[in-house]
Amino acid sequence: MKNELIGVIVPVYKTEKYIAECIESILAQTYTNFRLILVDDGTPDNAGAICDEYALKDNRITVIHQENAGVTRARARGVEEAHDCEWITFVDSDDTITPDAVSNLIAATKNNKCDIIVSPISVFVSNKKISLITIDEFRHRIITEELCSPCGKLYRRSIFNSKTFSTPRSIVIGEDLIMNLHLSFASQNNVAVIPNKIYVYNYIANSTINTFNPTLEYEEKLYDYIVKVVEKYQTNIKRVSHALIKRRLLWWDRLFGYNDSQPAWYGSDYHRQLFNDIQKYKYPLGTVEKFLLNEKRPYIRKILIFVRKIKNIFRHHFSK
Repeated sequence: MKNELIGVIVPVYKTEKYIAECIESILAQTYTNFRLILVDDGTPDNAGAICDEYALKDNRITVIHQENAGVTRARARGVEEAHDCEWITFVDSDDTITPDAVSNLIAATKNNKCDIIVSPISVFVSNKKISLITIDEFRHRIITEELCSPCGKLYRRSIFNSKTFSTPRSIVIGEDLIMNLHLSFASQNNVAVIPNKIYVYNYIANSTINTFNPTLEYEEKLYDYIVKVVEKYQTNIKRVSHALIKRRLLWWDRLFGYNDSQPAWYGSDYHRQLFNDIQKYKYPLGTVEKFLLNEKRPYIRKILIFVRKIKNIFRHHFSK
């Protein structure tokens, strides 16, 4: 196994109840050649002090204290500090990783020319051995939020640049998606997918992501920013057109898909553009979804939604 130096970066904010367990899980790694960089992002609780206590016990730990600037800037500061590392991985301060997490990630770099290694999480299914996906497929899975988290991944330090963390602070949900999108365009190599689940999410009811109220206005803002990032790197938007459509359909589903009454977005620019793109890029839309997107009559919508639910039940049942 390569013995390259890994930078493990942990942004810390309001997690005094969880930070010790997070740090302990990192220090317990079977792969020991790493630097643990804890970035205290102006946390108002005792989490920063807990980080300092651990730094006194292990010389692999560096603690950075900064004024609150948001998780994007905290990650950027960590990467800055990890200038001597060949690889970077991120862990959120309320989560943990398995003891073999780093060793499994770095092992995937041995016989593969990769800049990014990912582990299987949630809806993403991998093989029982290390597999490869193209950088285009990785990009698509970022846009559709399957692989948008920075956690459970390993990145070559050299693909980080001045654009990586250029996301404005107004993007409070989706900033990790933008970061990954920038990194995907900084690489031309395939992405390695390990079969091991190495990341342990800790569900916290009052966390930012779990208390965030999705709105069409916010998704429009985030979607526009995603398109701007894509256009910075490739002039042919067609290459990611299906991913962009799928993303908007997922948000439509969250906000309006099961709404019996006339959807609030009907007739909006966002809605018209989506339907135009579906036709323009020949997106394979299901019959029910096609009608549901444009049907205004409540009683017809009720029927369509009922049919859709039945289809989903059968699909779920027979996929087991």
